[in-house]
Amino acid sequence: MKTLPLKAQLLVGLAVISCLAVVGKALVGWEPIHDYPKFLAYMLVAAVAARFQVSLPRMTSSMAVNLPFILIAVIELSLPEALLVAAVSTFVQTFWTESKKRNLVQVAYNVSVLVLAAQSMWLTVRFAVHNLALGITLGSVTVLLANTLPVAAIIAITEAGHMTRVWMHIVQLTFPYYGLAAGVAGLVKLANYAVGWQTPLFILPAMFLVYRSYKFYFRQMSESSVQPQAMSAKAGSQ
Repeated sequence: MKTLPLKAQLLVGLAVISCLAVVGKALVGWEPIHDYPKFLAYMLVAAVAARFQVSLPRMTSSMAVNLPFILIAVIELSLPEALLVAAVSTFVQTFWTESKKRNLVQVAYNVSVLVLAAQSMWLTVRFAVHNLALGITLGSVTVLLANTLPVAAIIAITEAGHMTRVWMHIVQLTFPYYGLAAGVAGLVKLANYAVGWQTPLFILPAMFLVYRSYKFYFRQMSESSVQPQAMSAKAGSQ
């Protein structure tokens, strides 16, 4: 924490305190879980999907494919259960990275941001509870803003970038994924009436294919940006 700029420290502290307040308030009114298999299954698939993550090109940030399952948990579960699914899956995404270096401040900030995003999404979905399509759409827009804006802010502060430019770059790369997450959540909700709550278990392989597609696409973007730089360096050395 001491190595971060003061603005970053304040931002992290505010996010963590707000997260603790939200979780504490939710736990006060938490009723006993009535369907443990459903809750545990949603948490498991979200945690597994969180391991499918790709690094965003030219950024020190990554994207995991657990968002559809968090959105499904928000729609299907109680608020404390949905917050736990968001917290556990985000912890898995941030803590068990490919790199052996783990920044606990980054872990705390990412978990806090996703918990607050899940809280905002839960309120938005419940606001439009009588219109499923509207609720999912508003929930997806809410989580897009609640997740990307804090990430852009911390990146801009720690890497001396322009927040608007950083945010627009993140949205440009991830907006199709948020749209896909909303579509998947809607299909799962409709399928639950015919199949049951086990539907997300069958969606996981499809999200793995999404992860592979994004990984290939981002790798191509990174390589295409490196090649011109290499050609310029080669031309300058002649």
